Amino acid sequence: MGWKISDLPRQDGRDALVTGGASGIGFQVAKALGKKGARVTILGRDAAKGEQAVTQLRSAGGDYAFEQMDLASLDSIAKFAARWSSRPLHMLMNVAGIMAVPQRTLTADGYEMHMGTNFLGHFALTGRLFPALIAGRARVVTVSALVGRLKMADLDPNDLQGEQKLYSPMNAYARSKLADIMFAVELQRRASAENIGVTSVAVDPGTANTGLQRYVSGAGAAVGTALINVIGYPIDRVAENVLFAAVMDKPTDATLIAPSRFIQRFASPRDVGLPQLARDAATRARLWDIAKRLTGVNFEI
Repeated sequence: MGWKISDLPRQDGRDALVTGGASGIGFQVAKALGKKGARVTILGRDAAKGEQAVTQLRSAGGDYAFEQMDLASLDSIAKFAARWSSRPLHMLMNVAGIMAVPQRTLTADGYEMHMGTNFLGHFALTGRLFPALIAGRARVVTVSALVGRLKMADLDPNDLQGEQKLYSPMNAYARSKLADIMFAVELQRRASAENIGVTSVAVDPGTANTGLQRYVSGAGAAVGTALINVIGYPIDRVAENVLFAAVMDKPTDATLIAPSRFIQRFASPRDVGLPQLARDAATRARLWDIAKRLTGVNFEI
């Protein structure tokens, strides 16, 4: 049958942070980790939504907390990381994301919203928390998407904000998700070379009907919902690939976890290999250096 959420081992005594844990895939990830004994903190920008999610999670049992943090604001990320300080962290689940924002929009720091939130926000958060991750010999899981593996994800590190292209909501989303894969792979390579005990895995979680599709409307939304209902995961399994990536043995700098079958309700997690651009070490290094410059965050080992 393959790996299922029920196979997740006990997580007693371990601290986990889940971005986007108030809804969708992040909520399911947080719920599963808490049920297995982890102390789970969910991160999000909407305090009311976050507290409501924590109340719901606690009703089923588990140790949950909410911290307000906006991935589209480098200042908000820095303030949260300062509150966490260097307390050992055992899992960082970079799950939150936005998709297909209709008009080109900028973050508080002036970056294209998809790239600024999905990639640069998670890059900055991971870097700010790096002493805590080292102390906890942590696993960092960064969520990408199928579109991050497709040709439409034409990432150019020298045009990270897509300023030289006509804005396309899905192309902007795809570029940010390819950047997430490249970040996760490069983090794994660097951490492994330094032998610091931190491991990093990229994951395409598959698809289900979650809040991520909120910007898609009209006929496209109806067709998309119907298609996802046929090929996607049921909501009780939507976190499966993400959680497998969190506990799998011996990830490498060529690992990308994704559903093993097109009809995902019959799938189990597997390593599908990297898209071509993510295999290019020079391009990954260039992307890393640009992200450091844009965020002002250095990964201190």
